[in-house]
Amino acid sequence: MKLKNGYLIFFLLLLIPLCGCKDDKITSPQSNADVVVKLSGTDYNQNSFKTLFPDTASLKNISTAYSNNYSEERKTELLSNMKIKVKVLGEDVTVIEKILARAGCNMSGVYILPTYAEKAKYNGKDAWLVQFTYGLSSPDFGHFKCFALSIPDLDTLDYVGCK
Repeated sequence: MKLKNGYLIFFLLLLIPLCGCKDDKITSPQSNADVVVKLSGTDYNQNSFKTLFPDTASLKNISTAYSNNYSEERKTELLSNMKIKVKVLGEDVTVIEKILARAGCNMSGVYILPTYAEKAKYNGKDAWLVQFTYGLSSPDFGHFKCFALSIPDLDTLDYVGCK
């Protein structure tokens, strides 16, 4: 069976991903863990907040990734990525910075990381719903704190956390 030159090149290009290269970077799932940031039109109330939080997918993703792979540099990168996502969505980054500072995420040696942030409503008020994972005395993450905070004053409208 003969292939024309153009088809032969196309065929060979299709095979390249199947060939292993020694220089391929292997990225572990841990290094790809990132905070979820989104906007929604959801209007939460006490019942829905306590039912839907913690967001177990993001909690597990960040907790698993950072418990065995923690460093202050990785923490800083995660926090920066969160702020970038907030900015890309057209939201006020200073509000998120205040939330992170209030939670203790910006302090060195404090084992707390954001896992989820959603700008939504809570009982009709504009709010940020944020979730953090933390380790008690070491970066062994898995505990959680979830807040519904009013915008712009950041009053706590609701809270759920580990008991």
